[in-house]
This record gives sequence, structure tokens and C-alpha cells, in this order.
Amino acid sequence: MADTQMNSLAETQDTATLKELLEWEKKEAKYAKRTSMLLAALVMIFLISAIIIVPRVVTVLENTNEAVVTAQSSLEKVDEQLDSIKVMTDSITETSNNMNTMVEDNAEQLTEAVKKMQSVDFEGLNTAIQDLEDAVKPMAKMMRAFN
Repeated sequence: MADTQMNSLAETQDTATLKELLEWEKKEAKYAKRTSMLLAALVMIFLISAIIIVPRVVTVLENTNEAVVTAQSSLEKVDEQLDSIKVMTDSITETSNNMNTMVEDNAEQLTEAVKKMQSVDFEGLNTAIQDLEDAVKPMAKMMRAFN
């Protein structure tokens, strides 16, 4: 009898343990199902986002690449212009130096020429021209008479 009671007690304990195990498995299955649904939802969100975002990102990257190429071309043109400006600046500097040298070399001669022009008696010259005109007028009239 003691064996039957023990067997019965063991069976009751086994049944209780199995019920607990079954309850735990149901809860575990429920959580696994929720987890898999959440994971599936996250995967769907990720895929939809990728489908929407990736083409836009590719377009933005292509536009950025075109902008970089355009900027690089513009920078090359600016660099060429700067080189041209440098050549022009060097030429202007050289011309200025040549003019300075010419003025320095001819400064004495220019000063002398200005002094000589200042020493000319323009009033006396004008008087002499008038006197010459008065002297030549009668000769001009006489020459016209012969022609």
C-alpha cells in the first residue's frame, strides 16, 4: 500500500510538474510568437525604409558627385585665370620698371629741355613773327601780281 501511495503521490507530482511545464511552454511559445512578429515587423520596416531611402541616397550622392566635378572644373578655370593674372601683373610690373628706368635715364635731358623751353622769349618770338609777316606781305602782293 505504501508503494501505491508513493506511486500515486509520484504520479500526482509528475502531473503537477507536467502541468507547470506545459504552462511554461505555452508562455514561452506566446513570447516567442510575439518576438518573431516584432522581428518580422522590424524587418519589414527596415526593408520599406531601404526601398524608399536607398534610391534617394543614390540620387543625392550622384548630385553631390556632379557638384564636386563642377566645382573642380570651376577651380581649374579659376587657377588658369589666376595664372593669367599673375602673368599680366608681372608684365605690368616689368613695364613700370622699364618706364621708371627710362624716366630716370632721361630725367636730366627732360629737365634741360624744360629749362630751355622756359628760357624761350615767346613774346619776342611773336614780335619777330609779326615783323616777318609785315615784311613778307608786300613781296607776296607783288608776286601775286606776276602770276
